[in-house]
Amino acid sequence: MFDYYQKSFFMNKTIFNNDPIIGLGVFKVEKTKNKKKIFPYSNTSSGKNKVEIFGKLYNEFLERFKMVNNYRSNKKTEIILINGLKKTLVKRNALTYGYDLQYGHKDTTGTASGLNSNILIEKAICELLEKNELMLMWYKKLCSLITINTAVQVVLMQYGINEKNIKIFYAQNISNIHTIIVFILNDNLQIISSGISGSTDAMSSLVLAIEEALMQKWMDELSPKPRHLKNNKKFDDYFFALCNVKQISIKNLNPVQKIIINKPFDDIEIGLLNIAGYRREISIKAISKTMFNCIPTISNIKKNKTKAIATIYDIEKALKNAIECAVV
Repeated sequence: MFDYYQKSFFMNKTIFNNDPIIGLGVFKVEKTKNKKKIFPYSNTSSGKNKVEIFGKLYNEFLERFKMVNNYRSNKKTEIILINGLKKTLVKRNALTYGYDLQYGHKDTTGTASGLNSNILIEKAICELLEKNELMLMWYKKLCSLITINTAVQVVLMQYGINEKNIKIFYAQNISNIHTIIVFILNDNLQIISSGISGSTDAMSSLVLAIEEALMQKWMDELSPKPRHLKNNKKFDDYFFALCNVKQISIKNLNPVQKIIINKPFDDIEIGLLNIAGYRREISIKAISKTMFNCIPTISNIKKNKTKAIATIYDIEKALKNAIECAVV
């Protein structure tokens, strides 16, 4: 699999021991039969060693590749409702990219690949929840700002981040998991990268969000069209107004033993993306009829404005004065 990695895979490692290794890889380019649509093909990951990097890259490839396979399939498959373990038969395009009436617009949000079903189901559910928390945080300001206490300072120092150059947000509106969103700023207090993670442990979420932000920062530096640093005063004003929310301490955020999702959003279903027979790696997707199954960009919200989470929180009204979400 990796015998050609010098041509198709790139890694960045700084001289600092605690900085994560960041990897970028291209396994395979997938197109529709008419070749009018190219599916996502670049994969990114961060970790402490090459084995971890390549494993994460491969898992992300599997998620995207198998979603493409479901796009091409006309068959049906069973999905399982987590709350009650009820089975339902659906067409495989319910688990792929694009739009359908039941689940709305879908991307790789809520996918996971690996070897342990229990770990994968939790990971997929947390990712689905974190993207919906992100929507409520960015467009409705339903969040808190985490204070930089000693525990947080230790983590920042490990990654070489000055506390003046980071804003750490916390969101917990629709479940009991801990969703943390970080923004790394330059010395002019402009956003240069962002990261998000939701999990059952707040400190783990913080570390993963920081590593994702550092990964995005590196990719943005390589990109001819950086995502941030657009000298947009309206954006800057919107962001710093968001920073005026109340503050909380991470030491008060206890680990979650069992994920509890608030009604009516406890309708998450799990589907198996594997189409062929036995495969060592399992790839799954968590989907919901009431929540967003995609990144909460303004265009995606408009495509899914009838979703329960959009109507309950009146998201469409918030879009009138909104700026595009800075986290992807």
